[in-house]
Amino acid sequence: MSLRITKIDIRNFRSVRNLSLSPSKLAVLVGKNDSGKSNVLRALNLFFNGKTMPADDLEFDTDHNVFNQPNRRAKEISIKLEIAMPESYRETNGDFVVWERRWRSEGRVFDEYSGRRKVAGPRGGASLETVDIPDRSNVHALLRNINYVYVPAIKDLEYFSELRASIYDIIAEVADREFRNSSQDFEQSISDQLQDLTTQITASLGFRSRLALPKDLSHIFESLDFLSEGQDISLDSRGDGIKARHIPLILKFMADKKRRLQVRGSAPHTFIWGYEEPENNLELSSCVELADQFWGFVDNGVSQIFLTTHSPVFYNLHRKQEEGGDRITCHHIFREVDAEGTKEATELGDLDDRMGTTALFAPMVTELEDRVRRQEQARAEVEQLAQANRRKLFVEGPSDKLIVDKALAVFAPDRVGEIDVETRESAGINYVIDMLRSWRSRAKHHPELPRAAGLLDLDPEAKTASKLWNEVPDNIKSAKCFKLPTPPHIVPIFQAGLHMPVVLECLYDRQAWEWAEGRGHLKPRHLPGVIPAELNQRIVAGETTLDDNLDDDWAIFVKREFEQGGKRPMAQHYANKEDDDFRGRMPFMENLINEIVGYLFPEQEQPAVAADDAQPGDGEHA
Repeated sequence: MSLRITKIDIRNFRSVRNLSLSPSKLAVLVGKNDSGKSNVLRALNLFFNGKTMPADDLEFDTDHNVFNQPNRRAKEISIKLEIAMPESYRETNGDFVVWERRWRSEGRVFDEYSGRRKVAGPRGGASLETVDIPDRSNVHALLRNINYVYVPAIKDLEYFSELRASIYDIIAEVADREFRNSSQDFEQSISDQLQDLTTQITASLGFRSRLALPKDLSHIFESLDFLSEGQDISLDSRGDGIKARHIPLILKFMADKKRRLQVRGSAPHTFIWGYEEPENNLELSSCVELADQFWGFVDNGVSQIFLTTHSPVFYNLHRKQEEGGDRITCHHIFREVDAEGTKEATELGDLDDRMGTTALFAPMVTELEDRVRRQEQARAEVEQLAQANRRKLFVEGPSDKLIVDKALAVFAPDRVGEIDVETRESAGINYVIDMLRSWRSRAKHHPELPRAAGLLDLDPEAKTASKLWNEVPDNIKSAKCFKLPTPPHIVPIFQAGLHMPVVLECLYDRQAWEWAEGRGHLKPRHLPGVIPAELNQRIVAGETTLDDNLDDDWAIFVKREFEQGGKRPMAQHYANKEDDDFRGRMPFMENLINEIVGYLFPEQEQPAVAADDAQPGDGEHA
């Protein structure tokens, strides 16, 4: 039920002559240095807190826009906000509130707000009518309870001291009785230790003396420290990036604590952040994590966040929401030469170029962002999985899991209960490698952790990923990558000079593919990548046909491939077969299962062909 600013009009403030923005819950302001984007955050700070910066009062002669030279009227700074009302407040007070404040050289000279209601017009249009907010309305308290926090670009030790001091105000307000009792116990402990001193003072000076904590403990909280577990390293001694990551967590903590003060029926608090250049002192991975953190905070304790940034990690966030989504807006703030101040660009299509991020570099940044997010998700998953202290086998998807679970039960029945086959929907190569990487990373600090393995298809991309992982000796100490074998029934395809990736479905025999065809699970294969260029030219020239070059025993594997929706039913059908039937149809899986089991249980490992050594049919065509 908190509020949200839906429109900002700023006039004659610093570099802003006349600027209007329509922000969403997460509003990202991007622009080059000195474009004026920070002045939007400062304008909001002036509006709500009466200061342009956390410690700076308004200096009208400096903060007034130099381009504003009115002929007769006095110079004036104006900030007007449209604030959306919670649904339960709208019937009496309007759909939103328009709140305007103005300043002149003598100080603030205007401060008024009123409601606005959308009214349907006679011809299907809509108009706005002004609504006088009743004196006894809770809207007045609702507006007073807007907490705007400004986080400057330079986050020095003084800023951290002030931030930690503000924790005291929240704790004292939220847990007054408990905190007062704890303080009294602390005072008594000090008095007990220094009783001899206070007794001597009383005897010498003639009046009783006792030691007590100051009533305002904020100065003590300025010295609070966050120590790294195990090493007790002070936060003040940590890098600027680690310090910066503490800021939103502390602000979120204070917002959550203050929200607990709300008495039933009273106006709720609204928390809005103005966060300047959050990417400062952070490497790319931390930027991605922080961007996702902001995304998660919106609607989860924080009503609205305004960010200024130069980083594509933050200004590309708007591209990640679903089409038509309204959680995030990106505003390109710029100043043109000889223009009268800060403006907002209406188009974002050339934003990368305007920011100096070339069209070639921008997709690379996006790819890196995605990789960081994947790896962070993998790290969190491994953190949970490792608690079970069991051996893991990561595979590319649910269909793979069905077949591998069955193969373990058939070919390693004594070990099947000790190995967990893990995957997720649409996992793919990246999932397997990311999970192995996270498992290996954890094993470096927990050498007692059991081993893990990954299983990939035998397509070119998977072969490369497997080779790159396994050729690093340190990796395979605790996490190794394996590949599917090439089944004998498709070896003739490669011998005929055709190119076809070996994926899970290639393990099924012709009879299984015909079963799938009869149930609509197959579709025509895209053939240009399968047929060699020389054969393709002959077919185009009419010298031969594709069917003339295919054998009935394996033609279906070349001409057809599985629909996405048919993969799981086929895997389930195969996994449901009797053990002997499965063994007879997939005997080539036995060596692979033995290799994986031998790696996961090294104390019983037998000499075997390495997973990356050549397998039948595992040549260039595979």
